[in-house]
Amino acid sequence: MAYQSAYVFARLANGERRLAGTITCEPPLAEFVYSQHWLSEPTAYPLDPVNLPLVNRTFRTQNPKGTFGVFTDAGPDDWGTRIMLMHHNSSPHNEVERLLRTSGGGVGLLEFSLSRSYPRAPAPLPDIQLLNELAAVAQKVQAHEPLTPEQLALIEPGSSMGGARPKVVVCDASRQWLVKFSRQQDLVNIPTLEFLTMELLREAGCCVPATMLRELGGGHSAFLIERFDRVTDQPLHFVSANSLFNTSRLRMVRDSRKNPYSYINLAAILRKHSAEPVADCRELFIRMLCNILLGNTDDHARNHAMTYSVLNRQWRLSPLYDVLPTLGGVRGHQAMGVGIEGADATLSNARSLSKLFYFNDAQAQAEIDRLLPLIATLPARAAQAGMASDDVHILKGVLNLPAEANGAS
Repeated sequence: MAYQSAYVFARLANGERRLAGTITCEPPLAEFVYSQHWLSEPTAYPLDPVNLPLVNRTFRTQNPKGTFGVFTDAGPDDWGTRIMLMHHNSSPHNEVERLLRTSGGGVGLLEFSLSRSYPRAPAPLPDIQLLNELAAVAQKVQAHEPLTPEQLALIEPGSSMGGARPKVVVCDASRQWLVKFSRQQDLVNIPTLEFLTMELLREAGCCVPATMLRELGGGHSAFLIERFDRVTDQPLHFVSANSLFNTSRLRMVRDSRKNPYSYINLAAILRKHSAEPVADCRELFIRMLCNILLGNTDDHARNHAMTYSVLNRQWRLSPLYDVLPTLGGVRGHQAMGVGIEGADATLSNARSLSKLFYFNDAQAQAEIDRLLPLIATLPARAAQAGMASDDVHILKGVLNLPAEANGAS
């Protein structure tokens, strides 16, 4: 018999796990109710400021996952689900069972349990010194080779983060790192490219977590980015823009002001809920410009988020994650609506609604003029980092830059 209900635990500023509420899943319908203890806690917070405000009522939703998006955010995506299925003899019957199996391993601070008293403690994370061993296990998983119990026990604890790429979470003395490995079908050296892209975006003024590039055996490398949600002295609750939007179907709406699946809608949510709406909206605009210039058309709503600081009691735009030029696929359109011309990946379209990000037209153009020469340096940085000339040539063809700027790189 499938489990259809689970208790949801969240963390308070003192690190204590507290029962936040109960989810019930009967796909495609789902319900959530906050616990009375959570509602009476002075430092409690809404798990989703848009769809689950902190009030005493039963919340209902209907979508293919059969639960609210903020809970799905805390579960594994394709890679983590694959590892989970290798460990268990049967597939989960619904989203509740999937969350129970990987409780505490996903992004953010939520945990799930069949007990209203406490959640199941997650397994310890592998040490950062085991990167080469973890890379070898990840290669076996990609090759569809069976794992020994020891290999599965090594890779499973840190495999529940979102995304389709092979990855694992490791720890050092004081921090947790999300590690992304290369894939055999990659067109270029993706770990190196992602590291260079994130460092470039840091220079562009975006909030980027600490990153590292580690060389592995056999000419492979790994990209490491710090888990910004698990910083020891500043734990963060996480909810993706996809969950905030809470729409299971995309609508064919040209003007992004009328499209809920858009940068415009995310800016509206920031204006309402962020503790620093001007700063966050402006940075979101800069991120949108960078995605257009980089040719990153994988800027879907799961790659944007808000976080809640349980210490400062503030919602903010999350630090940047999962950004790099998109190699292959359809070009010319962003994954989310950009401006009055929908998702068209043009700078004029991005500038068309800049006032909604607290930039007037002249300021928006100034940002474009600032970012263009910076993004144009990416191929040269890639060449300097040792990427093959063919890889650099592919990268140049992906960047969405004016001819004169691309030629200058």
